[in-house]
Amino acid sequence: MVGSKEEAKMKLEKHDVPGVSQTSASVMNGEESRQSVRRRPAGLMSRVREIDCMLADIQAHMQRLRLERTHLGLMRDELACTGAK
Repeated sequence: MVGSKEEAKMKLEKHDVPGVSQTSASVMNGEESRQSVRRRPAGLMSRVREIDCMLADIQAHMQRLRLERTHLGLMRDELACTGAK
């Protein structure tokens, strides 16, 4: 069983690995002046969007808490005025 795993690893080529850019032989030989671009994994972009959504939710929650704090302050002032009379 160990031999088959090692053989599978040996057969694994660069184009089989996700997130690794492919470089043509002409680029490797300097025939093209442009450099290959490394692709960003789709999972990373998904995670960034997830974090952006989470931050937006947190900001909305903070805004609601600020409004509630303002409302409670007004209620305290009103109760203080009523208690003073």
